[in-house]
Amino acid sequence: MIDIKPVFLCLLLWFLGCTGFVLGQNVPVIENTDTEPIVYCSDSVYVARNISLQNIQIDAADKGMKVSIVNYERDEDKLGYEPVASLNYNWNNSKGTLEISGTATDEQYQEAISKVYYYNESGTRSVGFREFAISLLDADYLPHTKHFYQFISDRGIRWTEAKTAAENRTYYGLQGYLATILYGVENDFIYSKIDGVGWIGANDAKTQGEWIWATGPEAGTQFWQGTSGGTTIGGNYANWNTGEPNNLRKSWGDYENYAHMVVAPGSKAKSWNDLSDEGDRNDPDGYYYPQGYVVEFGGLENLELQLSATAYIEVRESKRPELDYTKIQTLFCGTMSATVDLIFLDSNPLVELTPLDADATVDDGLTLKPTISVPDYGKYYFQLNTIDQASCPYSDTVMFEFHNQPEAIFDLDSNECYGYNLQLSYIGEIVEETEFTWYYNDAEFDSGIGLDSITLPLGFENIDRSVALKVNEQGCIDTSSPQEVKVKPNIIVSVENPEGCSPITAEFTATTNKPAETYLWDFNDGNTTTDQSPIHTFLNPDDVRKTFDISLTVIDLNGCENTAVYDTLVKVYPVPAAGFDFYPEEVLITNPQVNFTNTSHAASLYFWDFGDSTFTDEKDPIHRYSAMGIYNVSLEVGNNFDCTDTIVKQLSIAFDKLNPPTVFSPNAPNTEDQEFRLYAEGVLNEGYNLMIFNRWGEVVFESNSQENGWDGKMGNGKFAPSGVYTWVLEYNDFRGELHKQKGNVTLLF
Repeated sequence: MIDIKPVFLCLLLWFLGCTGFVLGQNVPVIENTDTEPIVYCSDSVYVARNISLQNIQIDAADKGMKVSIVNYERDEDKLGYEPVASLNYNWNNSKGTLEISGTATDEQYQEAISKVYYYNESGTRSVGFREFAISLLDADYLPHTKHFYQFISDRGIRWTEAKTAAENRTYYGLQGYLATILYGVENDFIYSKIDGVGWIGANDAKTQGEWIWATGPEAGTQFWQGTSGGTTIGGNYANWNTGEPNNLRKSWGDYENYAHMVVAPGSKAKSWNDLSDEGDRNDPDGYYYPQGYVVEFGGLENLELQLSATAYIEVRESKRPELDYTKIQTLFCGTMSATVDLIFLDSNPLVELTPLDADATVDDGLTLKPTISVPDYGKYYFQLNTIDQASCPYSDTVMFEFHNQPEAIFDLDSNECYGYNLQLSYIGEIVEETEFTWYYNDAEFDSGIGLDSITLPLGFENIDRSVALKVNEQGCIDTSSPQEVKVKPNIIVSVENPEGCSPITAEFTATTNKPAETYLWDFNDGNTTTDQSPIHTFLNPDDVRKTFDISLTVIDLNGCENTAVYDTLVKVYPVPAAGFDFYPEEVLITNPQVNFTNTSHAASLYFWDFGDSTFTDEKDPIHRYSAMGIYNVSLEVGNNFDCTDTIVKQLSIAFDKLNPPTVFSPNAPNTEDQEFRLYAEGVLNEGYNLMIFNRWGEVVFESNSQENGWDGKMGNGKFAPSGVYTWVLEYNDFRGELHKQKGNVTLLF
């Protein structure tokens, strides 16, 4: 146990609290108990599975720990992780560092570090040992020196200022100083891990050309003599850029007496050069303007803190042996024992094959030709252990299958004629889940697990037909040869005028896919015919729709018979019967109202045309005519099937009699009262005769046209005397019926 003086321990604990770590009375400890290198062959391996963390409780979100690959090979080495809740992960590909941050306990961080794993992405990996440093996030640890390093970004800082600032920094009780680089591995680590672009602890300010480490445990140690053509002193390490150091004098008078790391394009990788104390102060955007400084911790105190741990992985040139499944038989049909050829791709490893199923056995399991035996059909798993030429062990699981060998047979009678639908069933034996694939005319028709029966529609075409079957029981396959199918003649029936109001005459046409020898039609009304394309009339005397199922039986030239039945192919609708009566039978214009009585049968719709441009859809209408005449009254009736019937009857609105005036006066003020004229609508001029008699029976006026009336004058042109006169009229009405009327009229003046 490290003996820490009380005063120093107090300062140390105060400092740790300021860095985001909460400590009890013990110093943090990071320890990896695995000291032996872990072998990496091809599968990822954990870096520090047995890492131990004590007294590390991080209470700041930006604090944490990291795992760094010290001798990192970019584009090869990678670190992965199995995440722990509440922690954040960041893989820095340029540095080869996995950073883990977040507030958590040491137990959580211990779990997180233990789940970090290494893998190599290169197909041509760099073999050898990889060194890993596990440390806190705020500094980088180099196992080679057992020191910690930080890069402090501070643009424009002088070398002398950086030296003072570095010496004022501590890390868990370790005194800081500008980095002194004694080894190539240290130089590479600083350059790649901590953005170490800035001042390091060397100068020749005391004596030009005498480069010494001016800080840290090596303070005063000379490591270089001269300028760019100089030499190292005492075998010490140096890595000057090409043409450096050159000890140039700057425009403001200072010489280049202080060392820093170079990042200018074209410079020697990871090299140093000399600058003045201010750097290139006239070019703040240039590559030689100070960006910061590198601080190193360790070597000044007799204090070894376990603030980091180291792990090692040996990367071997190894590739997992892979079986060549294009050459290995893993499926065996109809047997429960087989010898297997274990053929590998591009390798010849040592092997061991062992069963994972207690009922399976392996003979000669250490050879490339083991014999496997199983008790039943099924899938069996085996563990295949291999060791390659790099002595890398691998373990894989392989599967071998042993299954029944099925036979593709099904129930097809080669002598039977089949109809449109062909029912087929598998008649072989199977043991396990099986896939059936049915073929029709050399093309796959249907496929499925357990599809051991099927219905095939044979179609209408005039073609040869065949069926076949492939049976796949867990990869064990058998396929039948195509078998011919004899098909019944296919019947196609077309019909013109298949539905309508009774009676309908339908025209039938029959076609078959193969030449037919005989036809037999059944019209389902007691009538049959042997014509190929018959014409038949269907009647429906009922009041409801009537359907007829039509069947046709055809026998082809091969003797295959088929019957097609077309349900309700013909539909015959009932037709209503129109009828009506009217009252009175003789209608006079003086009372022209007619009552119609509907006597139609099986009708639900009515349309009346009264012959005078008036219509109605009433069932039993009453109609009043406005004029005499002969009218054709029609009644059209219909039903819900749009079937109709019409009846037409004639009725007359007859003339009754004339109603003549009883008095007139030639000198009356109204013109119509100045003559005696007998006329009316419906009276014809043909056969018209009007005679006026005086009281002695003498004819005083006669007219043969109803247009000519008596104006009161006699034949001599003089007015007849006032008095009562008798008139007699004969005329024909518009129907040609003769009428006779007589009466008296009084002539006044």
